[in-house]
Amino acid sequence: MEDISALLSRGFSLWKRNLNLCLPFLLSIILSMLLLMSFLMSILMILLPQDSLEALAFEDAQNATLMQSQMEDLLSSLDAGQLAVAFLFFLGIMLLISLVDAFFSAAAIGMARQALETGRADTAAMWSCGRKHLKSMFLATLLIGLITFAGLVFVLPAMAAAPNPLQADEETAGLLAVGLLLFLFYALAVSIILIAAPYALVVGDLGPIAAVRAALSFFRYNKFDVAVLWLVVTALSTALQMLGGATFEGIGGQHLSLIASLANLIVLAPLSCLWWTRLYMNRTGMLKVDEVKDTW
Repeated sequence: MEDISALLSRGFSLWKRNLNLCLPFLLSIILSMLLLMSFLMSILMILLPQDSLEALAFEDAQNATLMQSQMEDLLSSLDAGQLAVAFLFFLGIMLLISLVDAFFSAAAIGMARQALETGRADTAAMWSCGRKHLKSMFLATLLIGLITFAGLVFVLPAMAAAPNPLQADEETAGLLAVGLLLFLFYALAVSIILIAAPYALVVGDLGPIAAVRAALSFFRYNKFDVAVLWLVVTALSTALQMLGGATFEGIGGQHLSLIASLANLIVLAPLSCLWWTRLYMNRTGMLKVDEVKDTW
C-alpha cells in the first residue's frame, strides 16, 4: 500500500504519459454547452414572436441594459401555457445534460483504470465504460443528490416560523441563516464521505446503492487519505479559480480566465480522476504497486 505522497507523484507521472485522459471531460463540456445553447435557441424561436427576435438580433451590442429590459418584458408577457412548455423543455435538457455527464464520468474513470492497470489508456475504454455504466452512474448521481437535498430539513424550522414564506422577519432571518449554514456543512460532508461512490461503481462494477455503501465503507477506513487528497484537489482548484478571477495590468482578465478554465478541464480534472481512481484501487487491494505495469 503506497502512501499519499507516492500516490500523488506516481499518479502525476502516469498522467503525463496519458494526456488523452482529458477527452471525456472535453467532450462532456462541449456536448453540454451545445445542448444548452440548443435549448435556449428553441425556447426563443418557439415562444417569442418573430419580430421580437429580429429586434433583439439587430439591437446594438452596446445597449446591453436596453436589451435586458426588452428580454424581461418579453418573458413577463408569456402566459401559463408557454411557461409550462419552457419548464418542460428545461427539465428535458437538464435530463440530457445529466445523462451526458454520467456517461463521460464513467468513461473517465474507465480510462483511468485502464491507465493504472496497463500503463496506457485508449478511447475504446472510454466508450465501452461509458455505455456499460451509464444507467448506474445516472441513478447513483440521483441517489447522492437526494441524500444531499435531505439536508434541507435544517431550513424547514425557519420556513415554518416565518409569517411569510417569501419574507422572513428579523427573528426568523437568523434561524434561516443558521439553517442554511448547517445545510452547506451537511452537503459538504456528504460530498466528501461519498466521493468514492463513482469509482466504486465503475471499478468494482457495482450498482448505485452498492456503490454508495462501498463509498461509506471506504471513507470509514481511509478518512485521512480521503481528507488529504480532497484538500490537495480543492487547493489546486481554488488556485486556478483565483488565477481566472485575477486581473493584472497589461494582461487581459478574460485571457487569464480562459487559461484557468482550460487548465482545470485539461489538467486538473483528469489528474484528480486518476488520483481518486488510484486511491480507491490501491486501498481496496484492486491495484498493488508492484503489479502496476507503468514505470516511474
